[in-house]
Amino acid sequence: GNSAAGGGTPHKRSMSSGLSSDAGSASNTADDDARSVGSTGSIGSANDARSTASSGPGGNGPGTPRGFIVGFQTSQSFNDFGANAAGVGDGGQQGEYGGGGQQAQEEWVEISRDQIYIPTTDDVGRKLKLEAGAYSNETGELLMHRAVKTDLVLSRAPDPIKRSIVPNKSAGSTSSGGARFRVVTYNILAEIYATKQQYPYCDLWALGWDYRFQNLIREVVDIGADVVCMQEVQADHYETHVYQAMSEAGFEGVYKQKTRMSMGMSGKVDGCALFWRRTKFHLVESYSIEFNELAQRAATQMLGMNARSEEGAAYLNRLSKDNVAQLVVLELAQPSLSSRGNRDPINQVCIANTHLYSNKDCPDVKLWQTWQLLQELETFVLSRGQNLPLMISGDFNSTPDTAVYDLLSRQAVHPGHPDVNMSHSDGAPNILPDAMSITHSFQLGSVYNTVLGEEPRATNFTAQFKGVLDYMWYSASNLRPLTAAPIPDDTVLTRHGEALPSTQFSSDHVMLIADMQIVSGGSRPP
Repeated sequence: GNSAAGGGTPHKRSMSSGLSSDAGSASNTADDDARSVGSTGSIGSANDARSTASSGPGGNGPGTPRGFIVGFQTSQSFNDFGANAAGVGDGGQQGEYGGGGQQAQEEWVEISRDQIYIPTTDDVGRKLKLEAGAYSNETGELLMHRAVKTDLVLSRAPDPIKRSIVPNKSAGSTSSGGARFRVVTYNILAEIYATKQQYPYCDLWALGWDYRFQNLIREVVDIGADVVCMQEVQADHYETHVYQAMSEAGFEGVYKQKTRMSMGMSGKVDGCALFWRRTKFHLVESYSIEFNELAQRAATQMLGMNARSEEGAAYLNRLSKDNVAQLVVLELAQPSLSSRGNRDPINQVCIANTHLYSNKDCPDVKLWQTWQLLQELETFVLSRGQNLPLMISGDFNSTPDTAVYDLLSRQAVHPGHPDVNMSHSDGAPNILPDAMSITHSFQLGSVYNTVLGEEPRATNFTAQFKGVLDYMWYSASNLRPLTAAPIPDDTVLTRHGEALPSTQFSSDHVMLIADMQIVSGGSRPP
């Protein structure tokens, strides 16, 4: 334990625990692996010629302290292949650390003897090593010695891109309206789904939750929203990361996890989270909707099925997919006062947040879920007076050509739509009523379609699928969209990787952003 110059030859390492330079360091116990760091791109030579320390902690004699803790860094710095990503994917040769195929000796420089060390920008592209030892009080003999090495320290991710905000040209004068608020919806990609199998084009360290969490929260907070609808928020992460970070940023929130049991350990199940800025809104009411429960009710009460019968079991099996929705009524913290342009101000708004079933082979299930959600919202909103503004945001897992989009946008589904005329070769039951009875009474508009004239090209952008799955719907009678943020061009989305997620974009979805205004007309809700 006396020398700071490390022996041994570093093989190529897998990036199983990438470190962010502003997030402390974690030890890496992964075995050496046949992939080079960062998967592609050559590893460069030193950019900083620090000399190695000639000696480490001494251990000679009873006068020594009872133990030591020393931090080292490698004297050689490798290219920052991480957040800057300049060399990643450029087809550089996959050389060894030293470049040119020569395996370099690791040399270590002592940098600290403090109990805690927080990596700095000087550490980016280097490994860190922590050595600790314990001595005998009587003899001074070294009793125990441990050394832990990390993978390369990564720089923090690139800053979130600045999203352009496009005004709604048809909004007319906004002076006559009521309060304005900014709302976003974002599927943040739960850790349980962020696997190398699913996203082989994304480096493992960039898929890690700690790295992605920093980026996602920064992106959400930077946009200055008043209402935030999130999907795929993992239950344990809501408790340990998301709520605290959002709370510190000025938000209050509620969470609803999916109905299913967690995947293995406690908390490994995703759900929906809904946040509002404390200075803008106060919570009046909060409810959650479990589609499994609605299926039970529909089967037994509406259709008179016995849940234990073959028919009832097949119906429930088709519909019980564990999806949920959230519903809150928010009241303006500073209510609009009556004025000439806004004689009867509305000071409350209802926000619904949902994540529908993902299986592409089950459009009937998604349509049923959408219809049921609208029925629940109808009952809820109408019981609170005619004029409670409503927004329904989330990941509907349905493209604009689906019956789900039809139902939301035009209150009905065409009887000839393939989604309501499915032939179930696998013997699955028909869960939908006659298409003519799949209706609702809301006049809903899609924010992006209204402001931009069409839906985006994609809100989910992976190697396997690029299309629109996320929407923000609003009640056209008492809300109007003032702006929307277009989805960035493909060239922007692919700057740091072939698809999402990447080192810059930490979800496979893109956040939707809009500014809304309450439009008064009619009576204020009680």
